[in-house]
Amino acid sequence: MKKTIVSEKKLKRLPGTRQKLQEIISEDRVYVDKTPYIYKMLTELDVYYLFLSRPRRFGKTLLLDTLSELFLGRRHLFENLWIGRETDYDFKPYPVIRLSMNYAKTDTPQRLEKYIIEFLLETAESMDVEITKTEYDSILEELLKKLSRKHGEGAVVLIDEYDAPVARHIDDPDLAQANSKILHGFYTSLKVSEEYIHFVFVTGITRFAMTALDSGPNNFEDISLMPDYGGVCGFTVSEFDRYFGDRMEDLLQAQTESGFMPPDSRVSDLREKILAWYDGYNWLGPERVLNPYAIVNLFSKQSFAKYWVASGQPSHLKAMIRQRPQNFLAPQIEEYFSSEIRKVDLQHLEPAPILFHSGYLTIDREIIHPGDSNADDSDDDEPSYTFKFPNKEVKNGYSGILKDVFGKAGYGSI
Repeated sequence: MKKTIVSEKKLKRLPGTRQKLQEIISEDRVYVDKTPYIYKMLTELDVYYLFLSRPRRFGKTLLLDTLSELFLGRRHLFENLWIGRETDYDFKPYPVIRLSMNYAKTDTPQRLEKYIIEFLLETAESMDVEITKTEYDSILEELLKKLSRKHGEGAVVLIDEYDAPVARHIDDPDLAQANSKILHGFYTSLKVSEEYIHFVFVTGITRFAMTALDSGPNNFEDISLMPDYGGVCGFTVSEFDRYFGDRMEDLLQAQTESGFMPPDSRVSDLREKILAWYDGYNWLGPERVLNPYAIVNLFSKQSFAKYWVASGQPSHLKAMIRQRPQNFLAPQIEEYFSSEIRKVDLQHLEPAPILFHSGYLTIDREIIHPGDSNADDSDDDEPSYTFKFPNKEVKNGYSGILKDVFGKAGYGSI
């Protein structure tokens, strides 16, 4: 048996499950630098209420943490990152409110409301702000107003998994709608407090609760399918080559010794296999995107497996499969217009948009339909999309989900 050769070059440690920039930087772990996207976002967009949809475990939480550290003015964390080296960003500090709806108690709208109130009051106390209001929407408005006056700057609001209180109850329409009303009140209060806000960034998996973000004078700008931000989460192919290229020789040796790749395989063969397994996500950027959770686990465990799929499935997806099994056995993925993808109606949920937002389908082609300028009801070149499975992991993993759900529901195996 051949002895494993350990690379002579000292490699940075992998980030593992860490989602805090401070830990990754201070422990000298691999950090795929997303600050070029952040700088573009902050300097080139004309709006400051932004929304981003990405599947679970694609780096949304780390992106929010990076934004938080940036707006808190912690320059030292960015000294060796692109924004610290290549730009004149001033790292001016702002008061930051950061909320994750993923931790909310959502089995009743009352518990969701209580969670929001407790979070806001704890935040106010930690920032030395006295609150006199009692309703969650009024508390938010008072907190933003007093923070702005105290610091002389508008507040930054960062919200992770904004849709969780709705998505996790998709099989209970009444509860989902009740929770959606609570969220609507919360996000409406956020939007009417414009004069006290510097920047807002909201992330989620689905668009179930987007009604609250799309209404009113300050609509959120959805950057999910803007080509400039196609690689803001996950690893683009060029980022993969840059940050993980020095680990390929060791992984190749492990793969050939275990028999999963022929003994005469080259690094280029291994790279092709990795891209087939974990690449292929498309949010209209110039490059396809690899699943970051899968890549980190691949190099950590030195073997190929369905890491992302095995880490759990969205509860709303399984619920929808149980409700409408035939639609998900062969979802209609031939062509959907942009508006059909961007607007997900709780009352009319289609499989392809849900599978796309959840990470099980990705855009295959964008199709431009030139509008008839002479027609009174002409749409202005609204694009449509066709879809496909992004890669081998997801295609095989989705079949496993169907088998699991159908078997438990009494449909037998497929």
